Amino acid sequence: MRALRSDHRQAFTLMEIIIVVMIFLIIAAISIPTIQSTLDDSRVTASGDAVRGKLAEARARAMEEGRTWKFAFIANTGIYQLAPEDSPEWETPSQELDERPDLIRDSLPPGVVFGLSHEDIFNNDTAGQAGAGWEIAAVFTPDGAAVDDALFYFGKPGQAPMRARLRGLTGSVSIETFKAGGTP
Repeated sequence: MRALRSDHRQAFTLMEIIIVVMIFLIIAAISIPTIQSTLDDSRVTASGDAVRGKLAEARARAMEEGRTWKFAFIANTGIYQLAPEDSPEWETPSQELDERPDLIRDSLPPGVVFGLSHEDIFNNDTAGQAGAGWEIAAVFTPDGAAVDDALFYFGKPGQAPMRARLRGLTGSVSIETFKAGGTP
């Protein structure tokens, strides 16, 4: 009687396993920077939504309460604050997050900072030293208008930032995205 011979393999060779692992490592090395860039972009976009929302909230509170509210930030950080104009919270630039009926102090997503100019964010690979005090970005009066037109910037250092544009007469806010060339 003849023994049956099977051509069926029982396992992979070490060389086959090494080749497959190397292919996975090459794909990971190529895709991780792309994924990181996408996450950074989404953080900046989320910051734009947060800034627009908080400015709208400051305006709404000014109209509801019949008193002037401010929105401000500490330069080179992601810390911002909303509070009535007469609040004692404006006297010190605290970076501790806090939320009460007459105060909102929060931060943008990690790695996203406020700047006074486009160059403060775009031309630096890292955020500079935190500002010494609150930079008032918007002051909303009880009629819903802002005291002045305003421009301020936020983004990830070393990348094209976003710009918040506040129209004083109407209190409306638009968020503009900069292109690589530095124009909105």
